[in-house]
Parts: sequence; structure tokens; C-alpha cells
Amino acid sequence: MLLQVSPKARQNLVDNFSEALLLLLPESLLVPSDYDPSVYESWDEFYPLDRGQQVDASRMGGDGVGRGALMAGLARAVRLALPYAAVVVSRALDCLYILQLERYKPDRFRAWVVSHRRALVPGRECALQALTVAAVVALAITGWHWPALAAVWVLTGHIVLSCHRSLQVSQRLQWTARAARVAVLALGMGGFLVAWAANTAGNALPASQTASQYLAGGVAGLAFVGLLAPTIVGVAARVLAPLERAIARRFLTEASRRMRAYRGRVLGITGSYGKTSTKYVVADLLSARYRVLKTPAGVNSTMGITRVIREDLKDDHEIFVVEVSAYGPGEIREVCDVVHPSLGILTAVGVQHLERFGTPERIAEAKYELLAALPAGAPAVINADDPVCLRLAERARTEGKRVLLYGMSDGTAPLAVRGTEVTVTARGSRFRVVTADGQTEVFDTKLLGRWNLSNILGGIAAALEWGVPLSAMKPAVAALVPAPRRLEIHEEGGVIRILDVANANPRGAEMALEVLAQFAGGSRILITPGMVELGPIEAEENRRFGEKAASICDYVILVGPDQTRPIRQGLMERGFPAEKVLTVRQAHEVTDLLAGIVRPGDILLYENRLPDTYLEVAS
Repeated sequence: MLLQVSPKARQNLVDNFSEALLLLLPESLLVPSDYDPSVYESWDEFYPLDRGQQVDASRMGGDGVGRGALMAGLARAVRLALPYAAVVVSRALDCLYILQLERYKPDRFRAWVVSHRRALVPGRECALQALTVAAVVALAITGWHWPALAAVWVLTGHIVLSCHRSLQVSQRLQWTARAARVAVLALGMGGFLVAWAANTAGNALPASQTASQYLAGGVAGLAFVGLLAPTIVGVAARVLAPLERAIARRFLTEASRRMRAYRGRVLGITGSYGKTSTKYVVADLLSARYRVLKTPAGVNSTMGITRVIREDLKDDHEIFVVEVSAYGPGEIREVCDVVHPSLGILTAVGVQHLERFGTPERIAEAKYELLAALPAGAPAVINADDPVCLRLAERARTEGKRVLLYGMSDGTAPLAVRGTEVTVTARGSRFRVVTADGQTEVFDTKLLGRWNLSNILGGIAAALEWGVPLSAMKPAVAALVPAPRRLEIHEEGGVIRILDVANANPRGAEMALEVLAQFAGGSRILITPGMVELGPIEAEENRRFGEKAASICDYVILVGPDQTRPIRQGLMERGFPAEKVLTVRQAHEVTDLLAGIVRPGDILLYENRLPDTYLEVAS
């Protein structure tokens, strides 16, 4: 009788084995990583300024240009001699890249592969590889020497290579330790399949030339691996999942131990949007009195925050500002169980990532996890201009939190910090702050848009709570600069570019258009791929975005003809000139269009960017 093992016991067995395996791996392969696809080294990597712009070779590390030239030369040699092998490796790396963009979630990766299978492995390539295998096997059986077989394989390989296009368009695969682990296992699996096919053919084919036999088998095996590359990468990720969980538990344990010894205070920030900008604001305001550490721009997941705790948090940091994001229920709670925030800021609750959460209620519940983690009596700083936030504020109050509201509305809710007398221009804003205890001060800021004023008010409320005088914040507010890629202005050659590529929600997109409307002089040009992950309301929200843009913009450049169809519909419904709506398939094509229409004095708004999981590739 077979031994019956429960699923829980089986999982425990696998996890224990993974823990033991950790002892055999070098530390360099165990470093936790936080790859956030919203983070780019510079804004023009997604929308290049110049055609043919290349990534700086010095980013490759080591000798920079020298190493880059060596690797480029080696790659050219491989493509010349082993063209189809180069295609297979490129496809496998593309699949690893997509897996990384999907945060190593096997189910989301599989869904992406299924929906893009024709772009990943084109039908013409399958047919040509089938003919190639048949040809080399026939040549081997009829006694041809291996150079003839190799010539056929190289020739057809170059045909495939000439049509192959990488999926790494707006960014490149980040070689983190986790990516390296998946790559090594996938490489081993693919190599085994090729070797097995070569050995099987070498022993089975009735050919007089042994080398030809093995070569025919190798060609067949590589063709098979080329077609199965997405499956191999997906299987490798699933096989490594227990090890990844063990690594995560190890570093979570170390981070928890470090936080228990930490004597400073932790400020947590979450929200559907506004959290990164608010993090930068509150950290700058608190720095007027304290030594502050904040998590870097795109780091807001459990493993990324864990790494910051282990590597950057020092005993002399008096305040640790942590931005927390979520792609599903429980993720914010997991971070809070490690960092134990003593003050929380909730900036907004919207429909961003509705596709992943399913309902707006689940989004609100996930955001509330930060407030729920606060100790009894701890301050919860909440945006009163957001109706969902207001409802969560009432819940927090009934659960014993000390709610501090901020906002600019004229509602009846008592506000700890209120913004009034607001003047917004294309170069910044002026506003007055009135506190619940009667303090008042006029502030100037270079940050654009009313939404940034809301972020500043949230930061002021938190800083006041922790003892920073209102008057001491004036120079800090005046010196504030935008968080990277969030209404960030670049001026060059008389052209103003407003970079807002980190926004992916309807409210943020609307605010960005309002900022664009404040600029006068030249043409207002919108460049956008639209918004995604909005579930059943996605098409309607993009259509509304198009309607709003029609009253503000002189030109609209849409990135991705299929994804942006609702935006075009909204533009046309409002009578926007069809000849001023330009469409490209990929972001790097925007430069060619802009070269024909942009003049000095024009204002360009780059609104949102999509990772390459949304790349529209002709199959």
C-alpha cells in the first residue's frame, strides 16, 4: 500500500528540503531582489529622444565600454555561426524577462504566454524548423557529411534570425539573483533535451556518418527546445518556487529581527496613487528635525523593503519611511508584520489594479491593512477628499486609531490640516495651510497640480504630529522636487516635456491633463498608451480619458493601436481632428512622429507607460 501524504505534509517536506538546500548555495545567489517594472534608470529609456539611442555600456559594470564591446562582438559571432541557437537563447531570455515583469507569478506568466503564443513562436518559424529537421535527417540517412547538414541548418537559422524580434523593448532583463537561478535551471533543462535528442538520433538513425547522426539529433533537439522555451522557463520557475519561499522566509526572519532591535519610529504610506510622491514629501519635511531613511523610488514590495532593512537601515536613523504597495490581499499586512508602523498615511483608494483584485471593495480592504496594523491610539493620517478614504477613516476611528484628516474640500469633516486659498500655475502653486489648533502659514511649491498639494498636506499632517513646527516646513516645501517620473519637467531646445509615466490610474491621468492645460504658447501634445489593469471598466475609463484630452490637446500620439482604441473613440466622439491622432505600435517609434510635428515652445505630456507585457507585436 502506498504511503498517503497530505498536501500540507507534502508542502512542509518540500519547504524543509528547500531550507536545507540554502546551506549549499553561495550568499551571492541568495540576495533578495525587488524588480519593479515601473522603475527606469532615466526617463528617456522608455521614450527615447534620438533614434538608435543605445543603453550606456558602462551600465554593464566592470570595464564599461570595453566589456560592452567584447560582449557585443561575442554576440555577433554567435549569431553568425549559430543563428538558430541565438534565436532560442533570445526567446528564453525574453520569457524570463516577461516572468520578471509578472513578478514571478507562474499563473500570470502562463496566461501571458497563452495570449501571445503566436508572437513568441511564429507559425512560419515552426514550419521552417520542421522542414530543416526533415532535411538534415534525410541528408544524414543518405550519407552526407556533417558540413552539408550544418550549412542547411545555418542557412535556415539566418532566415529565422532575420525575422526574430526581441520582446525587451522598453527595458531589459534585470539580472537579479532570482533571475539567475531561473536562467541556470532553464539552461540546464534545455541543454539536457538537446543532448538527449542528439544521443537518441546518434544511436537510432541508420546513417553511415556518425557525426551527421549526432548533428541531426542536435538540430532536432534545438528546434524542439526553441518551440518549448516558454514552457521550459515556466517549469523552471515552478520548480524553484519552494526554494524561493525558503529564501523569502530567511530574509523576512532576519529583517524582523533587525526591526525588533530598531529604536526609531516607522511611518507607513499606502494608497492607490500618490504614495510615492507623499513618501518623498514627508521624508523631506521630517528631515528638518530628524535623521530619516526612506525606501527608494520603486521599492514597495516585501522583499524589496526587506533588503532595505538589512542593508540600509542604521541605528542612527530616527525615522524609517516605508511605502507599501499591493497586487493582492495580504501583501501590505505582510510588510506591516515586519516593520510595525507607528503612524500610517492613506493617500487615496481608487481602481488601480482592479483586474488583479476583482472588486473595488477588495482594493479598499487591502489598503486598510496598513491602518489595521497601527497600534491602538496611533495616528492614522487620511485624505478627507477621497470618499472611500473617509469611510475607512470612520472604521479606523471605531477600532481605536487616532484619525487625522487632511484635505482641501469644504466639507463638514473636521480636518487636522486644511489647504485653502489655492493658486495653481504652470510653474508651481501657492496655498495656505490652516491647522485644527489654529496655526496658519502660506506655502509655495514648485510641484505641479492640485494633486501634489494633497500629497504635501498629508506630509505636513504627519510631520506636525511628530513635532516639526509648521514654520520650519516652509523652506522644505519650497525646495520640494517631483518624485522621479511623476509630473517631472524637462526643458530642452525650447520644448517642455512633462514626464508622468508612473501614473496608471484614471484620477492621476486626469490631473496630468489639468497640468498640461495650464501651459500656454505652443502645441500641447499627449503621448500615451492608455491605462490597464482596470478590469471591466478599462475601456470606459480610457474612452473618458480620450474625451478629456480632446478639449486640451492639439495632438495625441497613441502607443499601441489595439490598447488605445477606446481613447481614439473618446477623441472622435468629442470632434477631435482625426489627422491629429497619430498611432504607433511601440514606444520607440514615437521619436519619428515627434520629429515631424514638434516645434520650439511645444509642451509634451508623456502620460503613463506600460511594461512590455502589453507590447503589441505583429505575429
